[in-house]
Amino acid sequence: MITIYHVAHFRSVRVIWLMEELGEPYEVVRAPFPLDEAFKARTGVLAIPAIADDGIVMGESVAILQYLTGRRIQKALELGLTVGPNPDPAAYAEHLNWLHFGEASLMVYAAMLSRIRRLADGPEKTGYAAGACEQILKSRLEALERRLSGGRPHLTGEAFTIADISVGYALGYARMRELDGLFGPNTHDYLERVAARPGYRVADAD
Repeated sequence: MITIYHVAHFRSVRVIWLMEELGEPYEVVRAPFPLDEAFKARTGVLAIPAIADDGIVMGESVAILQYLTGRRIQKALELGLTVGPNPDPAAYAEHLNWLHFGEASLMVYAAMLSRIRRLADGPEKTGYAAGACEQILKSRLEALERRLSGGRPHLTGEAFTIADISVGYALGYARMRELDGLFGPNTHDYLERVAARPGYRVADAD
């Protein structure tokens, strides 16, 4: 059974959400935050999220999504969660682009902007770093808004995929940190759809 090292509302939400979508058993270990040395020494886990699977310990939430669906490729394909094993190159590129968009283009800047707003003092709270993060995040959200125009239910079409888990988590985090004022109407509606899935509700519970 896969063990998921988890902190509430952290990127480990993505991993629990995927396991719920797959309908497979898993164990959640609540990790202390910040991770203490005793926990690191006992588990070998240096950051959250991480999983342990038959002696394999790995981190990076998007990599974990790819690993778990790759190990269960037939079931993942039946559920529409990924593409493969020899996909059309254009479909594969589209899938990977939006899968990594959720972390590289959304989550990094949402987390940085939130941290600056919460923890910075004085001019730093609205200074250059905050402004730069906000402008980049807005531009990425505008790209997402365009992608979701025309009634597209999910990022790559009709099927809900791990790309939606990646992006959906980042949007949920942004809303939790009161950054959803930057969302367009299509993005608001999209988040409502994906966040209504039972897997997300289980994964994002406190």
